[in-house]
Amino acid sequence: KMLVKLEESEGSGRVRLADFYGSALHAGQWQFSESVGYLRDLGALDESESSNLRVIIPNYLNAPSNCMEPSAYYGVCCIDECEEVLGYVEREVKAPTATPKEIANIFINVPSASLAAGRKLSATSLRRLEELGDHHQGHIPIHGRLFAQWL
Repeated sequence: KMLVKLEESEGSGRVRLADFYGSALHAGQWQFSESVGYLRDLGALDESESSNLRVIIPNYLNAPSNCMEPSAYYGVCCIDECEEVLGYVEREVKAPTATPKEIANIFINVPSASLAAGRKLSATSLRRLEELGDHHQGHIPIHGRLFAQWL
């Protein structure tokens, strides 16, 4: 949840690299100290603007560095709050793909511990959802990597 508080703009899913490291230096968030190279290898570094590197929140959260392996038989990872939301989307869509409008309408009432029902998606989230739809000829695969990043 700390990363969402540091989010560059509401719904962007990204944190400026300076803010990411700043939280480690100034706020005692020791877990935010991975190197740029490591973040790049995880696929968690947005380098689309070389003067404004950003950490992609969902890619960072789902990284192996957020898991512990107390034994050779199992690992324990942070709870992915998006799984519950994805389950709701799956039950509503009942198909492997959906249009951006269908997905946006579902999110009005999606149950979530961190968001109130009856909300509207931000303009940034809607724009990114439309871009995702354009990338997939109007039908977004709900189990795809890009949708997971948007989520």
